[in-house]
Amino acid sequence: MSQAASILVVDDEQNIRLTLSVLLSRAGFSVTTASSGEEAVTLFEQQHFDLMLVDLQMPGINGIQVVEALRNRELDTVAIILTGHGSLESAIEGLHQGVFDYMLKTSDPAQIIDRVKAGLDERTKRQRQNQLISAIGAAAQELAGGEGAPVAQNVPPTAPSTSHQSAPSAQAAPERQLAIGPLQLDTWHQTATLDGRSLNLTPTEFRLLLCLAEHAGQMLSYTSLVRCAQGYETSELEAGELIKPHIHHLRQKIEPEPGAPRYLLNVRGKGYILQL
Repeated sequence: MSQAASILVVDDEQNIRLTLSVLLSRAGFSVTTASSGEEAVTLFEQQHFDLMLVDLQMPGINGIQVVEALRNRELDTVAIILTGHGSLESAIEGLHQGVFDYMLKTSDPAQIIDRVKAGLDERTKRQRQNQLISAIGAAAQELAGGEGAPVAQNVPPTAPSTSHQSAPSAQAAPERQLAIGPLQLDTWHQTATLDGRSLNLTPTEFRLLLCLAEHAGQMLSYTSLVRCAQGYETSELEAGELIKPHIHHLRQKIEPEPGAPRYLLNVRGKGYILQL
């Protein structure tokens, strides 16, 4: 975790801003403060922040709206909500906006520092994953320009395949598409459809679904999924923690009833199977 990490503190109470600024500065961080949500949004246009601590209840633009403005600009700043009182409703709303944590202003200073460090560590991990995914995508496009996309198993673009190394039911089309039952994956454009319905997938979700589709009907372990979709090795325990949230989101997008999955099946404690 870099000691030069830049942190934005947003609170309409001067004493809170001062207290947090001193606390974080002493911990080695570079701190900027804003007295309102409007000022924070203006600062987004002027400089980049690694992490933001923002008050939930403020006049004008509140904390959730500040986080929403952050996400609308596609900034990767980690957001931690601070509030004087707990609220389950606002906490849930914050999670929908990708808030990393939700803390009381009365939290122990050491706990605040710990959560800030954890948020920055999470950001570093996420950046590493995105870099690996980008590298994989670039390599796939380079290969596609010569020998065909990886999922086509090096079949020439003019010769549709009627088989697949790992999933006999898969069809590799000339447009570098993978078709398994009602699921269609376009590996060139990284788009997916199910029963003709377009799936709004993140790059990681697409790679994960592609890995499962390439091995449809077979159980892939957590580590295999991380290796295939994210490009690096990790322990089974860590791999499970990394993959499970993505599987959860995938189920929300492809399953008729996410709570009773019929396509993305779990092999308890081991991995997942795509069954179409």
